[in-house]
Amino acid sequence: MKFSLLIFLFVTELICSSNGLMQKNFQAFSFEDEEKTILHLKGLEALKARDTLNAESLFKDSIRKFNDAASHYLLAQILLNRNTFNSRDQAFEHLRSAVMIKPDNLEYRFAFANLMKDFARISSFEEFKKIIEMDSSQVQAWISLGEMKARDFSEFNKSVRDMGEIYGSLQEYADKDYEESEKYFLAALSKDSLNYDAILNLSLLYEKVGKSEYGIPLLKKLVRHTKDDKKIHLCLGLLNYKNRNIEEAHKEYQIAISLMSEDEKKDFIFNSVKMMLDPVYQGELNLYSEEELIEFFNTYWKASDPLYLTDQNERLIEHYSRVAYANLNYGIPSKGVIGWKSNMGETVIRYGEPIDRMRIRPQFNNNGIGMKTEVWHYKDMTFAFSDLASSGNFQFVWPAGEKDKLVPQVAGNFHDYAEYLRTARPTYYIPKFEGPNFTTEFSISQFKSNERRNHTDVLLTYKIEAEDSLFEKGITELNHKIGFYFFDKNYDELIKKIDEQKIYKNNNSVNRNLIFTARPDSGVASFEMIRELDKGVSTNKIPLKINKFSSDRLDISNIVFASDVSSENLGAAYFERDGLFIKQKTSNNFGIKEQFFIYFEIYNLKKDEEGLTNFEQSITISEVTEEKFGLEKFFTSIAEFIGLTSNEKITLSSNYKTLVSDPKIYFQLDFSRYQAGNYLVTVKIKDNIKGIETEVSKPLTWINDLESN
Repeated sequence: MKFSLLIFLFVTELICSSNGLMQKNFQAFSFEDEEKTILHLKGLEALKARDTLNAESLFKDSIRKFNDAASHYLLAQILLNRNTFNSRDQAFEHLRSAVMIKPDNLEYRFAFANLMKDFARISSFEEFKKIIEMDSSQVQAWISLGEMKARDFSEFNKSVRDMGEIYGSLQEYADKDYEESEKYFLAALSKDSLNYDAILNLSLLYEKVGKSEYGIPLLKKLVRHTKDDKKIHLCLGLLNYKNRNIEEAHKEYQIAISLMSEDEKKDFIFNSVKMMLDPVYQGELNLYSEEELIEFFNTYWKASDPLYLTDQNERLIEHYSRVAYANLNYGIPSKGVIGWKSNMGETVIRYGEPIDRMRIRPQFNNNGIGMKTEVWHYKDMTFAFSDLASSGNFQFVWPAGEKDKLVPQVAGNFHDYAEYLRTARPTYYIPKFEGPNFTTEFSISQFKSNERRNHTDVLLTYKIEAEDSLFEKGITELNHKIGFYFFDKNYDELIKKIDEQKIYKNNNSVNRNLIFTARPDSGVASFEMIRELDKGVSTNKIPLKINKFSSDRLDISNIVFASDVSSENLGAAYFERDGLFIKQKTSNNFGIKEQFFIYFEIYNLKKDEEGLTNFEQSITISEVTEEKFGLEKFFTSIAEFIGLTSNEKITLSSNYKTLVSDPKIYFQLDFSRYQAGNYLVTVKIKDNIKGIETEVSKPLTWINDLESN
C-alpha cells in the first residue's frame, strides 16, 4: 500500500534499566511518499502507545520481510535510547542500511552522521559533507562540520609529538583546522544569521585563537534579538574581559548570574572561592555560617581590588572570567565533570591561564603507552596533566607504578606539588585594566597636625608624566583622575580622597600634592591614577602607618627631601607649612642638576626661663653600600658645617636657640662633588634643657651625572 503523507512523531519512552528510570526523547522524523508495510504501521501505533518492546518486534519483522528503510531508522532510534555499546553498534548497522536503501533521505543521513561522531569521526565528517552536496541549505550540517573541526583545533592546538631529542610541532595542522571550522560556521550563518549554535561555537573558537573582538558583535546580535541566555552572557563576559572591556565584562557577568539557578549561582560566586581559599585556613571556613562566609569573602574581594577608582572590582571580574573559562573548556557534562572542579579548572581558578602550554600526543614507548600529556608554564611554576583514561578529564601527573602500562609523558609528582601550592600559594593574579599600565612616582611624608589635637597631617606628593606620543591629533591636555584610599586592618575605609588634574602639551611632567588630616592608625593605602585619554592606569597598594606624634614628648616629623624651599608660593607643586613653601621630591633619588634641601619639624622642645629653646641638631649621612667612596670630597663641599668625619659617615652638628617649641628646619646640601651611591640620612635632635634626644632616618640615592661624562 502506498501512502502520500508527512508524519511527525514525538514519543517519550520511559525505559527501565539497571540504573533506574531514564527518560528518553525520540527526535522528530518525517517520511514522504514511502511505502509502509502493515507491520511498520503497527510498530508506529505501538510507539504511540509507549509499547517499545512490541514496536521493536514489529519493526524487526518488517525489516525481515520487506527490508524497509523507515523500520531500520525507527529501530535504530529505539536501540540508541538503550545507551549501551552493543545497542549502539546495532543502531549503526540499521542506520547504515536505511541510508543505503534511501540514499536521498537527509534525515537518515543526519542520524547516521551524528551517530558516528564519537567513534568514526572521519566517516561522520564525510557524511555531513554529502548532506551539504545534496542540499547546501542544511544549516545543521554546516554547524556539525564546524564543531568537528573546532574540536580538532582544540585537540591539536599547541600540540607536539615526542621525536626523541626534540618535540615536533603539529601547529600547522591545528591552524588548518581553525580555518576550516571558521569557514563552516560562517557558511551556516550565511544561511541563518541568528543561529544560536553557530554564533556560540564560532565566538568560542575566536576566543581560543585570541580574536575575542570578532566574537563579541556576533553574541550581541543574539542579545538584540532576545535569543540570549546565561551561557551567551557568560561568553560575552569572557570575551569582553579578554578584549580589556572590563566594565562591559562586569555587566555581562551580572546578567549571567541573574539567569543562573541557585545551585549554579552558588558554585559560580561562592563555592569556587571557598575551594580557592579553604586550604589556607585548614578547614576553618567549614565552621563559618553562610552569612559569615559571605562577609569574609566580601572582605577578601575588597582587599584584593586593585583599583578602587572604578565602580567594578577588577579582581572579582578576573575570578568570574577564570570560572567561566574553566567551565567552558574543561567541563565534561556527559561524565559529570564540572569545569572549575577539574584539576585543570582548579589550576585556572587559582593562577589564571598559563603563559604557555604544550600538549604531547600519545604514543608507544619503552615504558608502555605514553598517554596524552599537557604541560602548563607560568612565570615561576609548571604543572603537568595526563589523560590516562582517554576521557578528556586531565589529572595532575603522578609517578607511574612499575606495572603500569599507561604512563604520563613527563616525570614528576605534580599531584603533590599542586597540593603544596594550595596552601603555600593559593592564588596568583596580575591586574588587568582597560588601558595600559604606567608607573607613577610618589612620596608620603607625615607631620604633627597644626589644627587638630592627636591628628596627623599626611602629605602625598606625586608626579604626572605623559609621553609626547599621547599629544597627537590636536590633543593639548590630558585629564587624570587621582584617588587615595586608606583602610584599617579590617579593610574598613577610613580615608578617601579624589582629585582631578590636567597635564598640558610641552609641559608633560608636573608634581602635585594631596594633603589630608587623619587619626593615627595602621592599615593599607592605595594610591591610584586613571588617564582619561587611553584609560591608562597606575595603581600602588602599600602598607601605611599613620604616625602618632606626641603632644608633650620630644618628637620629629618625617624627613622631607625637597628640590626647593621658598617663602613665596611658587605654584601647585609646593605645599605650605607655616609660611614656608616646600617642593617635595616624588622619590628619594637626586641628581647633580637638582638642588637638594632637607626639611623637617621638631615638636615639644622645652623653653628656658628666658622663653628660648636650646637644642643640638646632628645630621649624619652614612653610606649603605659596601664600597667606600672617599667621604673627604663630600666634607670639602659642605665645609661650612662643623662636624665629625670617618671613612663610613659624616656628621654635621649645630646648636640652636629658638622662640618656638615646634620649629621648622630646612637647609641645603651640596653633593656636586660627591660620588654616586646609596646613603642613609639621619636627623638627631637633643633637647639640651630636658637632656633627652630622638632621631629619624630616610634613605637617599645620589646620582652623580658628572661621573659618566
